[in-house]
Amino acid sequence: MDILTPRKVGKSPMYVTPLGLGCGILSRAHISNTQAISTINAAWYTGVRLYDTSAWYGVGRSERRLGLALAYAENSDQTPERNSFCINTKVGRTLTPEPSHQKANDTFSPGGQIRNLRDPMSGFRVTFDYSYEAILNQHWDSLQRLGHSKVDSLTIHDIDYGYHNSEQVEAHMNQLSKKGGQGAKALEELRNSGVIKAIGCGCNLESRNAYSWLDNRHEDLCQRIADTVDLDFFVIAGGYTLLETRAFRRIFAICEERNIGAIVAAPYASGWLVTPDESATYMYDKPSEEIILKSRAMQTICKDANIPLAAAAIQFPLAHPQVAAVIPGAKSPEEPKENHRFLNTPIPSEVWEKMKFQGLLDESIPTPQ
Repeated sequence: MDILTPRKVGKSPMYVTPLGLGCGILSRAHISNTQAISTINAAWYTGVRLYDTSAWYGVGRSERRLGLALAYAENSDQTPERNSFCINTKVGRTLTPEPSHQKANDTFSPGGQIRNLRDPMSGFRVTFDYSYEAILNQHWDSLQRLGHSKVDSLTIHDIDYGYHNSEQVEAHMNQLSKKGGQGAKALEELRNSGVIKAIGCGCNLESRNAYSWLDNRHEDLCQRIADTVDLDFFVIAGGYTLLETRAFRRIFAICEERNIGAIVAAPYASGWLVTPDESATYMYDKPSEEIILKSRAMQTICKDANIPLAAAAIQFPLAHPQVAAVIPGAKSPEEPKENHRFLNTPIPSEVWEKMKFQGLLDESIPTPQ
């Protein structure tokens, strides 16, 4: 598979390498700055030139670490040419100083988790805001944390039923709307003036919001966001993997109708498709019996072909014509090298044929040639 030739992202002028790096996991407190930067440098060395981050990841820590790593990629004495790589960060959350924890400021998601986390290390509190001024300020704040004068794209982050109840979703959609808080106007102004190249929207399928995919509310919401903002791409996390292809049901239809691209995050389903055993999670939770049985069947097919299941997992999303890139995460310098190896592993066509014959993949789903 060609992993070096950049692909166009939807109708935007942005081109990205098919293999990117998701920098969410690198924000974790137990991962040192040195380890995070070494991991990003390892990805750079394999040819990765697309980096996905967010103010939410580590409450600013991911952006800070990514910026430091890209300042001197490959341990070079010179900063890489800025146009030689792409940074996608996200909007919708503002980081506000809160030196001591004020429990009265905590708000909760429908699942009972704190939705506006305060990071005890930095003392910054997350607040949700998708309005015009907030998005402009969030973009500016991200530039400061990254230490770079521009990002290539901004993605609307986490307007969904995992973080918000129905009333909160409507409030945030009003903030985004051009008749309300005009967040959409801010994003389109940034793109139209050339400050950014593309506008994205996050589209997640994980345990906290899986129920909203069952009754189609999540897809309805993605449709509404696409009607509100002139999107260039979706970042699809958990909704388009070997084990879960519900994004094929409606999200890709929206993409095809409007020439919207897709970037697929979590192609390994949070690591399960690398090591489908009790040491791994499936989309950050315990896998169901159905997922265990399905992944075992896929693993058997791959084993018979003498290829790792992870190779099939990372190559699968790139077969869809709307998909520009996959952005697996990595927490050590070895993992970007593994991603590169998995993406370069030749996969016999009978692997995909057997998966479809056994009903593990739908016949209509595109698979690598």
